[in-house]
Amino acid sequence: MPSFSLDGARPCGKGHHRPAGSVTDRDLATAIRRYKRGTASRYTALVPDELPSRLPPGPYLVSPKVDGEQWCLVFEDGDVFLANPAGRVLSGDIPVLEEARAVMDRVSGTTVIAGELFAARKEGRSRHGDLASALSGDEKAQIDRVGFMAFDLVRGGIADATMPLGSYKERFDVLERILGDGKRLHPVKTETTETHEGIAELFETWAAGGKAEGIVVRTPSQHTFKVKASVTLDAVVIGYTERTEDPTQMSSVLLGLFRPDGTVQVIGHCGNLGSDDDRRTVGALLRGLQCPSNYSEANTRGALFQTIEPKVVVEVRISDVQADTSSGDPVQRMVLTFADGAWVARRRMPGVSILHPRLVRVRDDKEAVEADAPVRQVFERVLLPDTETDAAAAALPKSEVLRREAFTKATKGKTAVRKLLVWKTNKDALDPSFPAYVVHFTDYSPGRKDPLKRTVRLAPDEASATAIAEQMLKSEIKKGWKPA
Repeated sequence: MPSFSLDGARPCGKGHHRPAGSVTDRDLATAIRRYKRGTASRYTALVPDELPSRLPPGPYLVSPKVDGEQWCLVFEDGDVFLANPAGRVLSGDIPVLEEARAVMDRVSGTTVIAGELFAARKEGRSRHGDLASALSGDEKAQIDRVGFMAFDLVRGGIADATMPLGSYKERFDVLERILGDGKRLHPVKTETTETHEGIAELFETWAAGGKAEGIVVRTPSQHTFKVKASVTLDAVVIGYTERTEDPTQMSSVLLGLFRPDGTVQVIGHCGNLGSDDDRRTVGALLRGLQCPSNYSEANTRGALFQTIEPKVVVEVRISDVQADTSSGDPVQRMVLTFADGAWVARRRMPGVSILHPRLVRVRDDKEAVEADAPVRQVFERVLLPDTETDAAAAALPKSEVLRREAFTKATKGKTAVRKLLVWKTNKDALDPSFPAYVVHFTDYSPGRKDPLKRTVRLAPDEASATAIAEQMLKSEIKKGWKPA
């Protein structure tokens, strides 16, 4: 029996493409996901100028970075198939797998090889969108373009060298002995160099020369670096946070890109805003544009962004964009609309995360409109589905209040109020961004410097929510408080 489900398959030439979740062998699925999450997604991103200051001592193994998707080639029980971290499967009589079957007698036991699945072009380097096109239909000419460039050994190996193996060089040597140098299936081209200058030369040859999207550098310490030319995006500022020690300085900004329907999709935060003076300049520009929003997001330090009207466009330099998480699932980002002077959340849709953003400048020459800050800026880097889909608000069930208790206490002629509220969202099964239960405690004391304080706790089930509520009442409602 194969380790994948036969359900939901659609033709790909003489093979089949099965949907996410098709890998049924739990250990195999876990190994593939773990490699993506624990190894491939933890590469450190650099730009070429950072090579001398950021790299540890060599020698270095350097490879071109292919613009495709990370999949695994699986040799198992006399056959071979391809699977990605989300559990999608390619199987059957397609050319890249036929090449794999020709070398099957070289492997020992179940063998899993990580690599980049890509689609070749007649001219220029392959791009992520080429692979999506090649896998989207059953045309033989399309699937014939698909290749697999192996870069690591995850499980198994050959008779005299099986996992676990200590160094990357040992693992790569096994890949070369298994795969040789096929037309569509082969190890990634790898060069050894001792110096930063040697890496820079390879970057010029492969990446700057247009043959690859970047390079991958592996060090003797098993640390892996991904080197790409930096990318710039023009994005609209959605909100800001201030520095605690100096509120005149911005701490970070929340950024978004316009979708074709005029909505704005969040792409991430930028906290690298330059010098203290730069942060004050940005602060003077953004402060005064505050507006309400029914959507909230916190920066990496937990401070909530103050939303502002969409009037400012900035240029940010990034090392890369990502459209999937470390487990291979699509990145889900909130889509917002600005109406009647306020931001309104529509729903989460497939989006991107930006890596290592740095503010370059405010674009005074651009307006906060789709033509000047469009989501299509990321299409050269990732394939982003549903960008043409109307981001209508998802129909979600109403929340259900389970418990409401209020208490008062009169002191020096003033009445303080404390209130407990527990509710079931009824939304968590449809949208994972919602918790199952919420416990909310309000503390209002008119004689205090900050009269209103709120505590919010989330819970996965009713029993946990009840326990949290009881603990809050025990610690906050003591002698002198009366039910309201």
